[in-house]
Amino acid sequence: MKNYMFLFILLSIALGIFCGVYFPNEMISISWVGKIFINLLKLIVLPLIFCALVSAITSLGGKRLGSIGFYTLGYVMLSVSIAVVIGLFLLNIFKPGIGIAPSLITANANPLELTPVPFSSYLLSLFPSNIIEAAAKYEIMPIVFFSIVFSLGCLSVGKTAQPVIAFFVGLRDVLIKMIIWLMYLTPIGLFSLLGSAVAEASLQHLLLKSLTGMLAFIAIFLFGLFLQITWQTILVSLVTRRNPRQFLSAASNALLTAFATSSSMATLPVTLMVAKDEKISDDVARFVLPLATTINLAGTAMYEAVSALFFCQILGFDLSIPAQLGVFLTAILAGMGATGIPEGGLITMVMVLRSVSVPTSAIGLLLPFDRILDRFRTMTNVWGDLCCAAIVDHLQKRRG
Repeated sequence: MKNYMFLFILLSIALGIFCGVYFPNEMISISWVGKIFINLLKLIVLPLIFCALVSAITSLGGKRLGSIGFYTLGYVMLSVSIAVVIGLFLLNIFKPGIGIAPSLITANANPLELTPVPFSSYLLSLFPSNIIEAAAKYEIMPIVFFSIVFSLGCLSVGKTAQPVIAFFVGLRDVLIKMIIWLMYLTPIGLFSLLGSAVAEASLQHLLLKSLTGMLAFIAIFLFGLFLQITWQTILVSLVTRRNPRQFLSAASNALLTAFATSSSMATLPVTLMVAKDEKISDDVARFVLPLATTINLAGTAMYEAVSALFFCQILGFDLSIPAQLGVFLTAILAGMGATGIPEGGLITMVMVLRSVSVPTSAIGLLLPFDRILDRFRTMTNVWGDLCCAAIVDHLQKRRG
C-alpha cells in the first residue's frame, strides 16, 4: 500500500493544481475538506509531541539524553546560521531590490497590521501560567519545555513514576495508530488544500501583478533553499554514509506533505514514520524530531533575513556589516520563534523588520507570493529535521 500511496499523493497534487486553475469556484467550495484534514493532523500533533518526548526522554536516561540534546542543538544552530548566511550572501551579490519603486512600500494605503513581538515577550511565552491555555492557543514551545521538565521529573522520582511513564508510552502508541489511519486520507486532503490555494490565486490574479524584481527575489530565495538542502544532503552522506538518493526517496512522502500543508508541525507524524522506515532509532527520532520541528526552521530564518535586506534595497537603505550582523542574529531568533504552523514566519518577521527600521506594511509586498514560498521553506525545514535525526542517530550509535 505504501508504494501506491506515493502515486496517489502525486496524482492528487497534479489534479489539485489542474482543478484549481480550470475549476476555481468548485475547488474553493470544497476547501473545507482540506481544512478538516489539517485540523485532524493538528488534533494529534500536540498530544503526540508531549507523549513522544516523555517516552523518549524517560527511556533514554540522563547520560544519553545529554549527548543527544547536545548533538541536536548543535546541528540546529549550525543549520539555521548557515541558512541565514546563504540568504544574506545571495542578496548582497544580486541585489534584486534595486530599481523597484519605494512607493510599493511607502505608499501602501492599507498597511498590514501586525503586533510587534519583542524578544522579552517571546521568552515570557515559553513559561505560561496555564499550560492548558497555551495548548489551546497552539503554542508549541511551552509544550516542549513542559514535556522536557515533566520527563526529567519522572526520571528524578524513579520507580513510583513508572505507571505514569507507561501511560504516556501507551498513549503514544495509540496516537501513532491514529496517524496511520489518517495517512490513508492524505491524497484527499492534499487535493483540496492545493486546489483551493491555486484557485484563490487564479481568481484574484495575484501572480500576474509580479514585477521583474519580485521574480528575481523569488528565484534567488528558492536558489538559497536549494543550496541549504544541498549542503545538508552532502553532510548526511559524509557522516552517515547513507545513499542520498535513497534517503530523499524515503523522505518523499514527508516532503510532499510539507509542501501541501505548509506546516512542519502538521507534517511531524509523517516525518516520524519516515524516520522509522529509515531505521533511525525510535528513542532518537521521538526526541529529536519534535524538538527540531519546533526550533529548526532554517528556511523560515533565511526567508526573514532575505526579505529584510530586500526591503532595505527597495527603500535605499545601505546596511553596514554590523547592521547585517544584527539582521543575522534577529533572523535566527525569529526563525526559531516561528511555531511551525502555516505562515507563522509572517508574524515573527515583524521583529526582523523592526531591527532595520523597515515599515511592517512592506510585508504586504510578499503576501501574493507567500503561500507558495511558505510551501518551499517548509519542505526545507522538514528535510533539515530528517537530516538532523539521521546524523544525531549515527553519532549516538558510534558513541555507544
